[in-house]
Amino acid sequence: MTGYFLRTSTLGEEAPEKSAWELLRRILKDLSRYRGMLALVIISIVGNSITALAAPYILGYVIDNFILTADINGLGPATLLYLTVLVGQWGFMTVNSYAIQTVGQLYLRDLRGRIFTKLQRLSMSFFTKRRIGDLISATINDTSTLNDVLVSGILSVLGNLISLVGIVAMMIYLSPSLTAVALLNIPIFIIIAKVFGKKLKEAHRRARKRVAEATTIVEESIAGAEAIKAFGREAEVTRVFSGVSGETAKAYIGIAKLMGIFWPSMDITATLAVVAVLIYGGYMVTAGALSIGVIVAFIQYVNRLGRPITQFINMYDSLQAALAAAERIYAVLDAEEEVKEVEKPVELRSPKGEVVVRGVTFSYVPGRPVLKNVNMHVKPGEIVALVGHTGAGKTTLANLILRLYDPDEGEILIDGVDIRRLRLENLRRIVSYVPQETYLFPGTVMDNIRLGRPEASDDEVMKICRELGIDTFIERLPYGYQTDAGEMGKKLSTGEKQLIAIARAMLRNPAIVILDEALSSVDVATEAMIRKAMKRLLKGRTGIIIAHRLSTARESDRVIVLEGGRIVEEGTHQELIKRKGLYYRLYQTLERMAVEHA
Repeated sequence: MTGYFLRTSTLGEEAPEKSAWELLRRILKDLSRYRGMLALVIISIVGNSITALAAPYILGYVIDNFILTADINGLGPATLLYLTVLVGQWGFMTVNSYAIQTVGQLYLRDLRGRIFTKLQRLSMSFFTKRRIGDLISATINDTSTLNDVLVSGILSVLGNLISLVGIVAMMIYLSPSLTAVALLNIPIFIIIAKVFGKKLKEAHRRARKRVAEATTIVEESIAGAEAIKAFGREAEVTRVFSGVSGETAKAYIGIAKLMGIFWPSMDITATLAVVAVLIYGGYMVTAGALSIGVIVAFIQYVNRLGRPITQFINMYDSLQAALAAAERIYAVLDAEEEVKEVEKPVELRSPKGEVVVRGVTFSYVPGRPVLKNVNMHVKPGEIVALVGHTGAGKTTLANLILRLYDPDEGEILIDGVDIRRLRLENLRRIVSYVPQETYLFPGTVMDNIRLGRPEASDDEVMKICRELGIDTFIERLPYGYQTDAGEMGKKLSTGEKQLIAIARAMLRNPAIVILDEALSSVDVATEAMIRKAMKRLLKGRTGIIIAHRLSTARESDRVIVLEGGRIVEEGTHQELIKRKGLYYRLYQTLERMAVEHA
């Protein structure tokens, strides 16, 4: 098992830290795509702000001009006007909530779609540097966090800003001196926010990191359940998960501690403003400088002033979690696509299947080349076996022909065309790959074979299986072609999955087949069926076989021997045996092992 449980340190690249303004600018740019719904948000915000500002003023006017003067005739219409304003405010708030939620969900849908599309375009080197759990967390958890902030805060900023400006304007209109007293607590708000802001951002960053680690452990423990049970690692896996789960809880408890100090501090500061208004306002009323109605309206404005300020601060807190999530999201979206589509691709419509590898050098880690100046020529229709010790570079060479990676130096040509000039879709239709370990998706056997060419009919799939001679094995399954393969093909044997992979490749009708031979884990009858299917798949096609058994190499047209990332020998099986070089020694070793095993 090569996952989290075997690591002594956290792997994966950290998201590069970006400034808050840079992240917000990108988020706002993304939101600008929903102009129509945003217009509805703005209309509802303006309407809500106007009605919210009008209500306290009308109430103060009613008190001074109708209640204190006992004007019953004017009280009825004035009260109706006040209620109408409140109903209007309710209506605008309802529309605002719907519009913001809609924008948020559209943004969430599109953002996840962009991340998922980006992941499909990234080269394999990207995935070797990052944990699966991190990518799942960025796609699901971090996008949800970002959306929650958008819904609860960032799209309400405009409304809060309008409300704040309007409330302060009305307060100044009613009493400039009382407004100055009411706003004395603003600097305290700012100081508290500044002190806690940095701490909250870092706390949220730690929490998101722990969530990603927990996601990784769950994903790897499920994927590696068989290995965990086989080696009796259940207790160890549980211990590791409990440790990370505990660290996650500790991270969120740390956030809760900060919030436990932060919000009471904000509440006390807001309350101080009301107390100051009551004291100073009461003095002004007794002095005859203000009316009771103005004081009532003023206190309502002060209370409403606390709401947008509190929401600003609340959004500021939530923004720390959002910025930590946004950093991880944009780290994926900004990742370099090492294997890129060419702007003006060449289309090979009737490929012959010639493969030329010219001066190719490649390294997964800079400065440590896996392949060194490799040159190889495979003629159309020729079957070539790649042989060598583990780590010699056989699979890497196959991956380069498939263009899962691009070489550091040199070029690979198919029918004289550099594969970097081909559309990836065109290349993958020309070259089919049968891996050593076949991945099957949840679904039926028919669905998994049709993955090779999704538009193929059931009859076409069954015809291919008959040509390969594997239809009898499929028909013996409980439901034939409609048998459920299970999660990752767990309901089928290794040999059965290999046969499905061969059928999947043949369905594409490729000109070139790269076949990573895997026959060590199958019984004799299944091995015979696989070999027969392999021969039929390779018939009339260019074949590159990563040979784990030299019996396969013996049946090939030519054998290429790799050692230390270089081609050290090539020729037919008989020619290489006569030379008594590396191939001969490999052959002797395997023959001796076969005799000992027998």
